[in-house]
Amino acid sequence: MPPRHNRTWSHGMQDDPFPREFGAKIHPSHHIHQRLYAHNPDPVPFVACKVHRSSWFVNNPRAAFLSPDQDLFLMTYENDRHIIGRDTVDVVDRFEELDGVAQGAFAGDRLTYGSMNRREVVKEIDESVQRQLTAHELMEERGIDMPLYPSIMGWEDWHFERCRVLVDEISRWVGFDATQYDSEYEFAKHVKRVDKVLEPKGIFVNGCVSPKWLRMLPKSVVACSGSYNIREETKDATGTPQRDKLPEVVEKRVSALNNWQSELTNYL
Repeated sequence: MPPRHNRTWSHGMQDDPFPREFGAKIHPSHHIHQRLYAHNPDPVPFVACKVHRSSWFVNNPRAAFLSPDQDLFLMTYENDRHIIGRDTVDVVDRFEELDGVAQGAFAGDRLTYGSMNRREVVKEIDESVQRQLTAHELMEERGIDMPLYPSIMGWEDWHFERCRVLVDEISRWVGFDATQYDSEYEFAKHVKRVDKVLEPKGIFVNGCVSPKWLRMLPKSVVACSGSYNIREETKDATGTPQRDKLPEVVEKRVSALNNWQSELTNYL
């Protein structure tokens, strides 16, 4: 296997803890996730845990799943049933419980779909923005020493303009959710719009691990996450995921994620 060419982003060697490369979306109590991703920092430098599953880390020591050089990020990128009715204060309470355990968090996910009319989309984006600003304010008031990264909502230029305050007031490192997409072309177009409109320092794409999709993204995309496809590709002849297959499977994604670097090298 060729050497990984982005290891300067590894834990402890960067100015900020924003995720880099590949991260596994984990169900920390699941035995398959524990077998593949736990204490496995080289192919899995970080893990992403949904807020509703993060109680596992409240009730168990961090070291029960993670190596010291694996990062943990908390996510509100979840199924609608976990978003509806969720209170921002409850989310911040969980961040406070895991302060010193997690390296960062993404808050504010809402329900934005192409089938919505303009008024509905505006309502959900503005709700997301306000929730994230509130979370940021509460975390500062409580002295929670955990970076909060904006979740950018929408798909049109004007949608992203409504999120600009998050980049200005919280962080220029942002997250964007890929789980609703069934077209790599639409997804790439929208991520490029985020890059053009908001000019973030870096973008984390949640739920995007197809090498084909990753090759189409701008260089501002520095991290991706996934789980199901990874597990499927690591299965042996009996259908059991194997840990020793994981590095090669992940490397395909890391190489695709950094595809722009390879193309640039050809002109140097």
